[in-house]
Amino acid sequence: MRSLLFLVLSSSVASIAIAAPVRTSAVEKHPGIDYEKWEDTAVPARIHLVRVDLTSAEIALYATKESDRGITSRQLGLQLDAQVVINGDAFAVAGYRPRGLAIGDTAPWTNTADDAASAVFHLRRVGERTVAGISPPEQVLSPELLPEGTQGVISGRPLLLRAGAVEAAFDCNDPVTLACTRAPRSAAAITADGNTLLLVTVDGWQAGSIGLTAAELAAFLRARGGHSAVAFDGGSSATLVLDGAVVNAPSDGIERSVANHLAIKFGALPAGQMVGIICSTDIFTCADDEAFRLPGAEVTLDDGRVRIVGSDAFYNFTGVTPRHACVTVKKAGYKTKTQCQTVESGIQTYNSVALEEGMDPPPNDAGVPDGPPNVTDAGILDDGARPDAGFDVDPPGGGCCDAGDRPSGTMILVVLVAFMALRRRGTTPGR
Repeated sequence: MRSLLFLVLSSSVASIAIAAPVRTSAVEKHPGIDYEKWEDTAVPARIHLVRVDLTSAEIALYATKESDRGITSRQLGLQLDAQVVINGDAFAVAGYRPRGLAIGDTAPWTNTADDAASAVFHLRRVGERTVAGISPPEQVLSPELLPEGTQGVISGRPLLLRAGAVEAAFDCNDPVTLACTRAPRSAAAITADGNTLLLVTVDGWQAGSIGLTAAELAAFLRARGGHSAVAFDGGSSATLVLDGAVVNAPSDGIERSVANHLAIKFGALPAGQMVGIICSTDIFTCADDEAFRLPGAEVTLDDGRVRIVGSDAFYNFTGVTPRHACVTVKKAGYKTKTQCQTVESGIQTYNSVALEEGMDPPPNDAGVPDGPPNVTDAGILDDGARPDAGFDVDPPGGGCCDAGDRPSGTMILVVLVAFMALRRRGTTPGR
């Protein structure tokens, strides 16, 4: 009866224009992480908003790995020592499989794929900051079409904001989102400059807060500076955790286990180290045959540091920010080559490079862009054709308004550089 009452009530008021929400409190939880509470007594609705500074070198974003599926947001926060966690994509309860594409720790989840109904929130580390973007549903992406170095992906629906404007129309008949019914909701938005991430959770299906429609939530995010935005799973899944505590009021009265999450961690990350050998043609014989090494090669890390390798052709960059890092190698008589690896915190990353004899082509010879087509760092991807992912949607199980939820580096590189490390016992990993 309670569920029916709130569904009827929220549907009957959905057409009423939302009054201007009022911010009732604001606090800096950590440097670069601010928490605000908003209320709209006309609905009524309680809204929880977190602002995250993506330019901070001390803030890192994480999407759930497949091995961590099916836990609560609080559990993931404890596991990662993360200060902020919000629930992710809608999902099938059986196996906790997200409905859209999911990637965690650079690895795509099995049996997940993008589709024409889902928008894709993706993130990666670039230098001292985090870069995040949102691709619209019509751009059906496979993992290889995402920006190089993508570390995490969380899908969601519907798309709320596109290029600073509220989406023109929402599917009122979508049983997963109930877009036109006031309900509990979660969402993520990115500002136009790409420097701020907005995370929001709306309480719903309870006396003090009915919730918001998708359009109302989109308007709220736009007014807070959102340029692109996507809804995550709503209903009883909508959960926001700050410093180990659930700050919103889940509609079921308890926190729900979900498929995946987005986590924010504050704190200086111990630097990593990138090392490798510069070889001719291939790296297989470098360790045994010095004739295949290329002393004198110039190695440039993407932060601008340069090394000219010595007689052993070995390079070593310490103090590398944990991220997807690239080295560019040049030597006369050989083609310039750029090669990347993900540098992990506090350990060595092996990135040996084999150069091919020859000359570099003239600039812009091929006229082909280096990265995936039509990808922009901040916000939504440009229009462009994408292959169909062919994702098969399961029967309703998880998510806002699903049935039962309303409301309620390679081994070769390692071996090669390990060999060199034995010969260079004076090398100390950077911290």
